[in-house]
Amino acid sequence: MGTNATEKDFKDVQKGPTTVQKVVKTLVLIGAWACIGLNLEITGPTLKDLKLRANTNYEEISRAVSGRSIGFFIGAALGGFLVDKLDRYLDLMIAICLDLMGIFAVIAPHSPYVELMWFLFVMQGTFEGIINIAGQKLILELWREKASSPMHALHLGFGIGSFIVPQIANPFLAVPEYIDLRNTTNASLVGDITTTSLPELTTTVYVKESRIEWPFLIVGIIAVAESLLFHYYQFFGKNSRNPEIANVEKPSEAKSLKEIIDPATCASGNRIFGLGIFVLLFLYFFQAVGGERIYGKFIRAFAIDHLGMDGDEASLLNTEFWISFSAGRFLGFILAICIPIRILIVLECTGGLISAVLLNIFARDNSLALWILTVPMGIFIAPCFPSGVGWGDYHVKMTGFGITFLLLGGALGGVSYMWVIGHFYDSNGPLTLFYMLIAYSVLLCLFAFLLNIISCGKGNRFKEEENELEVVPGKDEKKFDSITGPPDYSSVVPPDGQNSKL
Repeated sequence: MGTNATEKDFKDVQKGPTTVQKVVKTLVLIGAWACIGLNLEITGPTLKDLKLRANTNYEEISRAVSGRSIGFFIGAALGGFLVDKLDRYLDLMIAICLDLMGIFAVIAPHSPYVELMWFLFVMQGTFEGIINIAGQKLILELWREKASSPMHALHLGFGIGSFIVPQIANPFLAVPEYIDLRNTTNASLVGDITTTSLPELTTTVYVKESRIEWPFLIVGIIAVAESLLFHYYQFFGKNSRNPEIANVEKPSEAKSLKEIIDPATCASGNRIFGLGIFVLLFLYFFQAVGGERIYGKFIRAFAIDHLGMDGDEASLLNTEFWISFSAGRFLGFILAICIPIRILIVLECTGGLISAVLLNIFARDNSLALWILTVPMGIFIAPCFPSGVGWGDYHVKMTGFGITFLLLGGALGGVSYMWVIGHFYDSNGPLTLFYMLIAYSVLLCLFAFLLNIISCGKGNRFKEEENELEVVPGKDEKKFDSITGPPDYSSVVPPDGQNSKL
């Protein structure tokens, strides 16, 4: 049990997952993202019912739902630390977070208070943030320089869950009926009523009561069931991690807190370039998540309140958006294979801007135009998030803290956009949604172009790392010639007689 044994152990450690194992693990991760879509986008089709449950207005219920983004902010900050420090337990992290997300989803619709509802959504968002960082790190680790396409596939799962959930919720939603008071008022009051504004001439009667606790229960159970796969990977899955990346550092080489948060760590020592990239990516994700959030949450309410659609038709419109959203992420998955990420991100953002302009021109008072233009809107804005991650990983190394920083931008954007639209939707009317879409898409395009400008002259970071690795072995070989016997692996593999897990 000498040097040969340690050499063999060291070689075994270097073996990574096969292509089939990578694909299977990616599919399981896509399932986790589908659960996120189910549990967190259920608030879109149920927004009016949640408002009724809490007996409040759109501004207050929007603030409650925005708790998800605040929680996402917390989860992203906490997740970056946990992922870097507890790298071996990423699968267990995802499993536990899915379990807790499902539990809080079941509790949420039973809350009669906006404050309690806000807290429950904060907790769900926290678990989403941790899952996001752990899952994306696993994808980047598995696929390395080929991660752009799998990253789009990963986020496709969110879209799949999101377009399924309106159909799960729809049978349990309240059905309103609008009664014209002019037809039910006696003649002596007609003179007074006809001088009243239109909103006071109608009242709403619910012919079918809300039972939204059932769809929340269904999506919670699905999340818990999905978590079992990650429990299996943690305790029984072999070769499901890439050992070349998965924390095989010597204990003496563990990074300090200063090194973890230093942009130079992710940018091959170029602190100014790394800082510029991360600041722009932060602002990019602020817009990408915020705009995506308001359209998904408010399109159903807009269709009912402004265009007079009934609940079923508005739910189908919401479903159409999420189907288009999923199609956009699938299309991104395909196009990322053949189109450079620098070009792809610009095409997606520009398409979103054109769609937002067309919505403002044609769909303000036309339900058919809204049905048609919702499709390109969903297709173009969907891949902006995974493209941002793929673009960032192409230029700088995405550590746990690096991913955290991007997600913090997205979380802050989600909170800000939801609070702003909730306030102005009540005070200025439903068309606020379209005005905010224009602002969102213009800023998103601006930051996408700035990212490409600042990275001009910078190539693929993976090729740069490979070139560095080719130089280092040459130096090591000279050192090896000056000694007798094979290299000492004792610093990597524990001595015989101990558990040699890495």
